Amino acid sequence: MRIFYIFRIKKEVYDIYENTPSVLFNFLKEIYTNKNKDIDKIKIIYDQVINTINKRDIDLKLYVKLHNKMKYSKKNDTHIINDIFKDEISIMRVKNSYIVLNTNTNYSFFFEYLNSEIKELLVCDFINDDYFFLSKIKCLV
Repeated sequence: MRIFYIFRIKKEVYDIYENTPSVLFNFLKEIYTNKNKDIDKIKIIYDQVINTINKRDIDLKLYVKLHNKMKYSKKNDTHIINDIFKDEISIMRVKNSYIVLNTNTNYSFFFEYLNSEIKELLVCDFINDDYFFLSKIKCLV
């Protein structure tokens, strides 16, 4: 099971770190692991790097797009994909400043939707030290 944290990077920051996402990943991982104790400083930098996500808009658009699909369900603020044909179980929760995606695959169906709706998304798996810009991913079938 993988846990992806997905952040919407500000456009000007994305343009600077487009080819070096490791800098952003290391900054976010430091926050995730809470190595730095200066919370006020981290909050200021975080707000300069990360854009908010319109939670309500994303929740609604995703539900409208997928509500009639057999593989999709929604409970409160949790979106679920249970695709037995592709052997995928993914659970996504949209927050105001990030998205959490728990999945049993390396590439979730939710990635396609998010990539079509929001630009400049950085996907981080802090446990496996994996990260990528969603717009740059190429899925080979």
